[in-house]
Amino acid sequence: MPVRAYHLTSATHALSNLRHRRLKIATFDDLNDPFELWAVAQPNPALRRGLRHWKEQIARSYGVLCFSKSWDNPVLWSHYADRHRGIALGFDIDSSMARGVTYTKIRPPFRRVDEAALHTLLYTKHRDWQYEKEVRVFARLEERDVATGLYFGDFNERMALREIITGPLCAIKKHEVEEALRDEHVSITKGRLAFNTFNVVKDKRGFQRS
Repeated sequence: MPVRAYHLTSATHALSNLRHRRLKIATFDDLNDPFELWAVAQPNPALRRGLRHWKEQIARSYGVLCFSKSWDNPVLWSHYADRHRGIALGFDIDSSMARGVTYTKIRPPFRRVDEAALHTLLYTKHRDWQYEKEVRVFARLEERDVATGLYFGDFNERMALREIITGPLCAIKKHEVEEALRDEHVSITKGRLAFNTFNVVKDKRGFQRS
């Protein structure tokens, strides 16, 4: 079963993503959590040196595509979608690629080098990040885009675009999204602030006011 997950970004970047059918691969040096790949307890100096070397190696070769399991949290829109002016892109992602992040208050101990320890390092964050409900897809940093100098992962059958939700304050009109989509069968929805909860919801009136 594929995992439905959402990538929130600015309207400009979202339209570019749709036109080029790709998402930016974030490098670990660019992520906003300094504990990335560093989430275990490290009382031993030798362990710290070893993990630092491992982190540097991973960061040179791999990046990550970041998604959320949901799109209705207003903090996500504020932090990642240009303060509600952006767009959420919903994908069905092959479950063999996508892994959810585990959130914890205490940094877990590092006992031995094994698969469980690797999973902890790759998919663990402090619990204050749990509002993100993050889903990760790791990707090799193989070839930089010549025009931008960035790395990208292409849409494909294992990461298939299924829906588009424009933010409550997004000024992009539906026809602009459709032009960038190039006639794909993808649902396009206008988001709004909920009337009775602190959520972003789908506007049943559609784009009539935009």
